[in-house]
Amino acid sequence: MHNIAFFSGDITRSGGTENVSVMIANELVKDPDYRVSFISLFEAADKPFFDIDERIDRHTVYPTVTHGIQHYFDTCRRLRSIVTEQHVGILIDIDGILDMYSLPLKKRTGVKVISWEHFNYLQNPGVPYRKLTRRWAARKADAIVTLTEADKHLYEENVDPDCPVIAIANPMRNPEPEPVYDQTSTTIISSGRLTYQKGFDLLVQAAADVLPKHPEWTWLILGEGEDRPKLEEQIKAAELQDQLILKGRVENMDEYYRKAAMFVLSSRFEGLPMVLLEAKAYHLPIVSFDCLTGPAEIVNDSMNGYLVPDGDIPALAERVNELVDNADLRRDMSENTVLYTGKFNLANIVDMWKQLLTSLYREAE
Repeated sequence: MHNIAFFSGDITRSGGTENVSVMIANELVKDPDYRVSFISLFEAADKPFFDIDERIDRHTVYPTVTHGIQHYFDTCRRLRSIVTEQHVGILIDIDGILDMYSLPLKKRTGVKVISWEHFNYLQNPGVPYRKLTRRWAARKADAIVTLTEADKHLYEENVDPDCPVIAIANPMRNPEPEPVYDQTSTTIISSGRLTYQKGFDLLVQAAADVLPKHPEWTWLILGEGEDRPKLEEQIKAAELQDQLILKGRVENMDEYYRKAAMFVLSSRFEGLPMVLLEAKAYHLPIVSFDCLTGPAEIVNDSMNGYLVPDGDIPALAERVNELVDNADLRRDMSENTVLYTGKFNLANIVDMWKQLLTSLYREAE
């Protein structure tokens, strides 16, 4: 039996990283050849945001919220105890920064380590030493998984890894029942943590050029985060409080996707954004910054949405205005969302993961 553990900062969070990790884990555990668990540094919420299969065990390195880097050696020791006690054969770090705790375990435990990159090689959000862990992973990990071919090439060009680098996309889940696009909707949605990465400060500037021209329209931002106070002030200064609304963390995302007219992504950087795959699955036209990796893999410009130059706020506003003003264009783009979805098929992606996991087990034999 393959004993796999996904290592997370906190698997109860509502982010895209946690979402895709739970999706893959839930599929793997359906196969009797796999025993699957989650290990988190801690769990801040009472229950996970995303439903985890009851056959999957969850473990925590610390019983309460604890920042591992401040207790580095104790964190490594605690993680080693869990890996040893649970007989984990392969540890999948769902954030590359966690490699700093996993890689030291290899010699003492024999565990195989997969570094799963959810941003891209050139981005180090919030943690400058992420650069060091990537170089460390290139030398010591057993495999690196990127979300795009573009990021795979960035790894190969910048660090010449000693381990295989494999591009495996995030999967797109098909909602049930099949979504029916609402051409009459006057709601725009955006989603993500309220952080610098997601660029909602840029989105507010774009909204200031859209919403006053269309008083019947509403723009909802779904998600929570540390930038909320700053964004609230920015929205108030732009006098958009009645139309641009911070909804906070919502558990019924399905309802919002089904009632929306379009999805807008304003991120400064991404890996392969789950929110765009979800928007595509719900047949929503998309307007997105063409940041380095991710959106261009999902949005076929002028077919199922618009890619605008990275950080170009007037261009973002222009394309949103264009869709707001043209219901027929929204409908046509919605119909085109079903094109080019094969590479995001869940079954195909799980097969790619199984091939990687099987190859690592064979190496250990």
